[in-house]
Amino acid sequence: MSARPRSFGLAALATSIVLSAAGQLAMKVGMGDLHRIGIGELANADWAAIGPAVSWTMLGVASYGASMIAWLLVLARYPLSYAYPFLGMSYVLVYAAATQWSALAEPSTPLRAFGTLLVVAGVVLVSSTGEDRTPA
Repeated sequence: MSARPRSFGLAALATSIVLSAAGQLAMKVGMGDLHRIGIGELANADWAAIGPAVSWTMLGVASYGASMIAWLLVLARYPLSYAYPFLGMSYVLVYAAATQWSALAEPSTPLRAFGTLLVVAGVVLVSSTGEDRTPA
């Protein structure tokens, strides 16, 4: 088997993970902004007030949708039992970005950081099994 199908499958997997995490982050920023505006004010708010929040939310939805398309490409190439655990890496990316991005500024605690490292360890263990993971 050539390296091209394998590299395409890995690229689709990485794309799915990154776009999924980016989508979650963007939706969180947008919905947080909409929440601060308030439900009662949304009907009367002008685009200048809600535009950025709606834009972040829609960017997040589009990114999440694109991640699903990439995921479908992954499903066509890898066994689900091999590919699915890699989605755990999106949790790692979301945690890292949410704690470092000033728009979210979520707290980082030693326990959460340790749990995130356990997710990485789990992905490494599952991906290094001796099972056939050759792309179809």
